[in-house]
Amino acid sequence: MSEYHFVEKPFLEQLENLGWTSIDQGFGIPGDPARSLRSSFKEVVLKDTFLNSVRKINKTNGREWLTPNQLE
Repeated sequence: MSEYHFVEKPFLEQLENLGWTSIDQGFGIPGDPARSLRSSFKEVVLKDTFLNSVRKINKTNGREWLTPNQLE
């Protein structure tokens, strides 16, 4: 039984059906961290993705209002 086929892939598909963006690296051990928006596999948080998402949802009258310092 393959954990990828029976657990990981169905979970990624479920997230996509809920509107999430997933990065399916396929079966096996990933070799390129850039494919998962990271510079290294030691990164556990996608900081730039998180900050961009927070910036986009904090708008007043369609305008982003958070400063870079507030985001940090």
